[in-house]
Amino acid sequence: MSSAIDGRDDTVLPLRLVEPIAAEAVVGSPSVHREFTAIPTGRSPWDALVRQGLIGHLLVLAGTIVTGVVVGMSPGALSLLALAVVAWLGFSLAALPAYERAVSLRPAKRLVGVLALGALATLVLTDAVSTQLRDAVTVLSATAVLIVGSAVVHRAVLRRVPTLLVGPADAVNRLAARWEDRQDLVVVGRCTWDSTTPVGSATVNSVVRDVPKLLRTVRGARVVITADQALSDPSLRHLAWGLQRAEIECLVLTDMNDYVEFVRPTRIGDQLALALDPPNSHLVSQAIKSFFDRSFAAVALVLGAPLMALVALAIRFDSKGPVIYRQERTGRDGVPFNIYKFRTMVEDADQRVDELRELNEAAGPLFKMTQDPRVTRVGRILRQTSLDELPQLFNVLLGDMALVGPRPALESETSQYSQWVWRRLHVKPGMTGLWQVSGRSNLSWDESIRLDLMYVNNWNLRMDFAILFRTVGVVLNRKGAW
Repeated sequence: MSSAIDGRDDTVLPLRLVEPIAAEAVVGSPSVHREFTAIPTGRSPWDALVRQGLIGHLLVLAGTIVTGVVVGMSPGALSLLALAVVAWLGFSLAALPAYERAVSLRPAKRLVGVLALGALATLVLTDAVSTQLRDAVTVLSATAVLIVGSAVVHRAVLRRVPTLLVGPADAVNRLAARWEDRQDLVVVGRCTWDSTTPVGSATVNSVVRDVPKLLRTVRGARVVITADQALSDPSLRHLAWGLQRAEIECLVLTDMNDYVEFVRPTRIGDQLALALDPPNSHLVSQAIKSFFDRSFAAVALVLGAPLMALVALAIRFDSKGPVIYRQERTGRDGVPFNIYKFRTMVEDADQRVDELRELNEAAGPLFKMTQDPRVTRVGRILRQTSLDELPQLFNVLLGDMALVGPRPALESETSQYSQWVWRRLHVKPGMTGLWQVSGRSNLSWDESIRLDLMYVNNWNLRMDFAILFRTVGVVLNRKGAW
């Protein structure tokens, strides 16, 4: 088991069966039950007040009172309103688990719903709105805004959540590697067992019983169980119940595969099920994306015309051959199109691929070399700065490509796609994408495909804007540009 707590990396011996499981120590027995319910929080009183939202709620109450004074409410009316807010915040604290009290937006949403229903009832039942009622609505609206502000601030302050992973070693290690560079969580420890060990065995039970011992040293931690059949195994289910009683967040990942559509929980009969929803497949999202892409491309072509002219002159003086390189790529649903790029290689580069095949450094069907002898002097600069891709704005304007999407692939690559990889062609290829801002050519073939499919299965306009913003930093950094 390895842990990194409070910014320090410590190495601890792997978990072992530290003590025999006695006959009375079976799952659900009093001895195990006491171990779970006695989990120390490891938090200082001040830290607990912050994490459970008490400080934030007190500031919300103070802001409510200040707003009431500003709008000129009478002391009596303001006192009653303050008591109502105290009751509301107290109910919100009681209705939420400890790990959600500081960051949840539900209290604000419920308050806005109550205000909306109250406003509707007032319009229907009365002919005029009194000044006091209008002031009360104003103050409570300010309260809702303050609750949202408090939640947003707490999310920013507490966003790097300490996370303990529990499960088979291979699944836990894959998940830890995937989350290594995330800014919203930090893996502080791993409680694992050999992947060949059956769930429910004595070894697994021993590891599960050691989870509370590790939680004694971590503040505000949550537990993520990655084991398959976690909800059907008695020991893991008992762990989840015990963590729940100790107000420690527990999440279960029964499927680490993200190659499926966006899922949402639902019920069918008396069973819990996962509905597979195509992400943002409705016409409005597609129309907005297409309009934004083409509008942005048109403006960028006009503003970037002088720069593109300078690049064209540099290519012309550097080596023989056309300025624009045209190549057939595979577009949406496998429809081919001609992609436009500034030429970065010598004129006969395509004819020299076979002689360099043994020097290929890319994985899968890709062909790439860090020191490709076919690249010209100007071409190397253009590749490092991504200026060679500016002519693809014409492809975006024509509708063959999008600003954000999977990398446009060659037919020689798509002919080797398996059925599940072919799904990456269900959207338009993009000038930039999730894999480009996550490592570019430094990524393995499997990782780049995983990122492309993650985008296809979960795309939305907010994701597009986030990728475009990250692209600026990646281009300036030049990391992974061959």
